[in-house]
Parts: sequence; C-alpha cells; structure tokens
Amino acid sequence: MDMLQLIKTLTPDNVEPLYFLHGEEEFLIDKFLTELKQTVVEGPMADFNYSRQKARETSGAQVVADAKSLPMMAKRRLMIIEDADKFKAADTTALADYIENPAPETCMVLIAKKFDLRKGLFSKANRKKLVHKSEPLKERDIPAFIKQRVKEKRIKISADAIDAIAAAIGSDCAALDDAVERLALYKAGSEITLEDVEANISSIRQHSVFELVDALGERNPRRVLSLLFELLKEREEPLMLNSLLARHMRQLLKARICAYQRMDQGAVAATLGVPPFVVKKLMSQSRQFSSTQLESAIARLAMVDIQLKSSRRPGGRVLEGALMDLCL
Repeated sequence: MDMLQLIKTLTPDNVEPLYFLHGEEEFLIDKFLTELKQTVVEGPMADFNYSRQKARETSGAQVVADAKSLPMMAKRRLMIIEDADKFKAADTTALADYIENPAPETCMVLIAKKFDLRKGLFSKANRKKLVHKSEPLKERDIPAFIKQRVKEKRIKISADAIDAIAAAIGSDCAALDDAVERLALYKAGSEITLEDVEANISSIRQHSVFELVDALGERNPRRVLSLLFELLKEREEPLMLNSLLARHMRQLLKARICAYQRMDQGAVAATLGVPPFVVKKLMSQSRQFSSTQLESAIARLAMVDIQLKSSRRPGGRVLEGALMDLCL
C-alpha cells in the first residue's frame, strides 16, 4: 500500500502492530507518523508510551523487549525506529522472530530511506505486506493531494487555482503543503483563486522550463545558458532539471501527435495529464520542433541522465554541454 492510501485508512480501530516505511517522499512519512501518534498515544501517561530512536542507539533484542512490555496506564504504546536498515544481522534476526507474533499493545514503526527487500527481515516483512513505500506523487495525484490539504485547513479553493498550484510546483509534497499554507494565510478564510496563486506562488519550476524550451526552439544558446545558470544559482539540481526537460520534451512530442490526430483541447489535456490552460503553451512550443528533433532531444537527455549519475564531471557542465548540442 502506498503512503497516501495508508494515511486515508488510518483510524483508531485500524492501527497495525507493525509498519515498515521507506521511500523518497519524507513528507508523507512524517504526516503518517504525526497522525499515527495522535491516534495511538493518549491519556495522562502519553509521554511514557511514546519513543523515537535510531537503530544505532539500540539493539534488536532491546527493541523486542520494549515492544513486549505493557504500556503504562494506556491501551497502546508507539515505538518509532529510524534508520532501521542500519541494524546489524543479529538485530534483524531478533526482529524477524518478533514479527511472527507482534505484541498487540505496541505499534512499532521501522523507517529507512530504502529497505533491501531481498534480505532477511525486510523480505519477510514485505511478504507479510508490512512494507509501505513513500514515493513522489504521480502527476494525476497532485490535484487530489492539494484538495486534501485545503480541506484539512477548512478553506475553499477554485479548480483553476488547484491546477495552477500543481503546474507551478509539481510533485514536491512539502512545497505543495507550504503553498497551501501561505495561500490560506493570505486569504484569511475566503476562497483561493487563480489570481491569488499567480500573485503569491513562485512558478520558477514551470516558467523556467518553458523559457528554456523556447530558447532551445529559437536556437538561442546565450539565452539557454543564461536561464540554466539562473536555475543552478537557485540551487536547482541538474538531475532534476534534466528530468523536467526530458519530461517536457516527451510532452511536446505527444502534443504533436495529438495535433496530428486533431484532438480537442480537453482530450489533449487528458492525454498529457496537464491542466487545460497549459495545453495551449505546449501545442505552441511543439510547433517549434520537428518530430525528429524532439526524438533526438529525448535521446540526448536520456544520455545526460546516465552521465549525471555516473560521471565525475560537475552536473551543471554536463547539462550545459547537452543544451548547447540541442541548440545546433
């Protein structure tokens, strides 16, 4: 089960004794842990029934012993173990035995950046469906995430404002949450509109990628380099920039195909997975390139992805070289 589903299904009557959480999207893990603590830890002795520690600070045997001890004047206790992938072999053996018969009075959560699901404890936990992965939101899930955050803050938002936030920020859950928080404070209870988003939410991500692609279409190397250096100065990661550019080029190729098939704007928006107001920009940009040029650009950026992950050259230089090639 992914983290969004896990969060939705969490209720006082639906708390599992064991959770193994890992993945790139830390915001969703933190949100689940916050809600889990509010659900599990209660009563005047709450502080005595909650613990959070790193794997290197304890041992598997100690964790199991703590989990089997009764909570203090409460129904349940919550134990959170960070960096659980760093446990030694002996520790994982003790924990692997424990997950066969976990204590019903304890909710234990083991967290890591990534579990090796081929090995011992984590393989066993995965077979028992205890492992939940926190991945970046898919494009189609971003509007629903924004709606949920808005609902939790008890404010209203227009549909085009949701689309604008999604287009400006992308799948970064923490950034999306921050945007909703800022807009909620700005509007002080009234409905958030498209104009509010345009006035308050930085659109560097979407705006700059469109500008970069425009400059590539115009074969304007000076403008391309200027935009690239500006983004790098803003601490945008070359790997992320390359990913955004590659995705954008794929969308332009799809847009050309949609235009060839004479699809209407609504159908194009559904096919590309973008808000309707972005479609016109994509269709316009797609006309700057031939299908062959777009295919070549996608292939070139795929090579850049490999180079960024394997080369010792600075990422900015690798991306600079590729963009200059695409200007030719």
